[in-house]
Order: sequence, then structure tokens, then C-alpha cells
Amino acid sequence: MWSRFKALPSYFGGKRQLCPAIFRELSQFIPRDRWQNTTLVDGFCGGGAVSLYAKAQGMRVLANDLAERSKIVIDALIANDRVTICQEDIHRLFAVGPNGSRFVEEHFVPSMFMVKHARFIDGALSVTATVEHATKRQLLRLLLIRYMFAVTPYSQIHSVNYYQWIEDEAFHRLGMSRTKKVPYTCMHPLRILEAVAEQINKGVFPNGHRNEAHQRDVFDFLAQAEGDICYLDPPYAGAQAYEKFYEVLDQVLEQQVRPFEASPFNSEKAKELLARLLEATRKFRVVVVSYGSQRYSLEEFADTIRSVEPAADIRPVNFRYAIGSKSNQESLRKELLAVIHHG
Repeated sequence: MWSRFKALPSYFGGKRQLCPAIFRELSQFIPRDRWQNTTLVDGFCGGGAVSLYAKAQGMRVLANDLAERSKIVIDALIANDRVTICQEDIHRLFAVGPNGSRFVEEHFVPSMFMVKHARFIDGALSVTATVEHATKRQLLRLLLIRYMFAVTPYSQIHSVNYYQWIEDEAFHRLGMSRTKKVPYTCMHPLRILEAVAEQINKGVFPNGHRNEAHQRDVFDFLAQAEGDICYLDPPYAGAQAYEKFYEVLDQVLEQQVRPFEASPFNSEKAKELLARLLEATRKFRVVVVSYGSQRYSLEEFADTIRSVEPAADIRPVNFRYAIGSKSNQESLRKELLAVIHHG
């Protein structure tokens, strides 16, 4: 896998494995030697894989996502082309004042974190909030997201009982796959942060363009964005909502407990919204849509796409993705990849 993907957080439904196929399709309509003069518009940036890959290909990138967790990635790695994390930045995260937040410790111990993890996260987030440089602040928030994923099983912050079993030394209850995380759970944060910061810094690079970060409703964003290629990877109908999967992470980042609200793209309105998206993207020369659903068949969604774009080239694709970064956590998925050429 492309080494710069290591800068990104592990992301549910991420498209790292699908990127080569997406950009092979694009090369049929826009030759690679013209990509330096091409703008890609990413309506649902998510974990950032497609936007980062496009940036590395020399394209100008306009990346958008409503979720704060995704906006952090866009600010830190897509719009940013020179600011990195230095050793002093990492050490600064340990310089916590007496009046720091105790949000994580009060709400997510022991269900999601051990006390030592929570206290570090609370203190580091308090320090990060005082960083005046906006890009540096987002880089450090990304670093802390990566830290939280590093110490949790499968890089998922919803493994109830895991830390209680460790505290009780009930290692036999963890299972083989969870046991692999125990060294990270016991490791001092500094070691993890230094290793992760190195990976993040390798994902910061210029590509000759002023790339943009947006956090808007996708229809508002598409109405104003100008570009050559539009990539759409909306939430899938019937799949677990990102808002539920990342509920704890989102609450930690926002420093408030609140019920999650699933995207309407996860609802029974999914096909109607997909049709609206296709209508909104007719101004782009090439549109690429990746889609999979547990509520509707791939054939139903192919019919939805063709009802708006009869000439769309639609094909099923198999790819492997992992929520975590371990190969034994990979899952085989079948999705639709639709390519629409408007000439």
C-alpha cells in the first residue's frame, strides 16, 4: 500500500484499496499528463484517502466533509503543504496546567479508556486548544486521534470491558486479536506519539496548488465548488452510521455528550438523495461514485444512477479494507463504481 496512507487515521469504509482503480478510470477521460491542471472535488472526504491520493497525483483538491473528525484530516493533510509536528510540539502536550478538562476521565473510564489514557487525552486536548496556529492545532488533534486509535482494539473506540479486563489482569478474556494491543495500552504516550508524528509528517507535502478544506452540507458545497472531477462516496443505506461508529470520538473532540444523529444518506431516503447528488454534479466533466448498501441491492442502485445518467459506466468491484491496519481484520466488500463522463 502507498506509504503516505500511513499518515491517515484508520477509517471505517476507507477507500485506500480502491484508489488505484478509481484513478485508472479517471485516466481514460483525463490523461495523467494533464492532472496537474485538473481539480478534483471530494464531496464526502471521510478518512481522506481519495483526496490525499489525488493531491499526490498533482491535482488541485477541494475536500469537504461535515464531520469534525474528517475536517481535522483535511486541514492537517490536504490543505496543509508545509507545517509539520516537531519534537517540541509533542512535549508541549504534556505541559498541562492545573485547570485542565476531565471530560474523558469523567465520561469514558473504564468503558473506553484506562484512567492514565483519559488523563493524558484530557490534558493534551486542553493544551491543543490553546495553540494559536490553526494548522498546527489540527495536526496535533490528528495526532491525538491517532493516539486514541493506537491504544484501542481494532482502532475502534467502543470496546466496552477491554480496559477493565486489563486492569483485572483477565488477559484470557481478551482473545488473541485484542491481546496484540496490550503493549500499546501499556506503552508511555510519548513513544506512540513520536512514531505516529513521523507518519503524519510524511503525509504533509506541496503539490503546486492551493488545496482547500470545507465543512459544509454536501449540496451547498457542490453548488459552489468548481472543478473537473467530482468524487462521491456518500454514507451507505443500511450500513452502520459513521455518527454511531465514531460517537465516542466525536464527543471527545467536541467535549460534550450528546446523542448521535445519523446522516439521511443512511436512511430510506438514500436513493432519492443519490439521485439529487447526480443532478448536482452535472457541471463536472467526470463524476465517480462508489457505493455499497445493506438495505438495497447493487442492481437497485445501478438503476437509480441510470435513471439520472443513462450513459453511466457502472461495474461491481471487490476490494479489501480494514478498519484497523492489520491484515487479519480485512473484510471483502463488493461495491458499485460508477463513472459518468459529461464531455
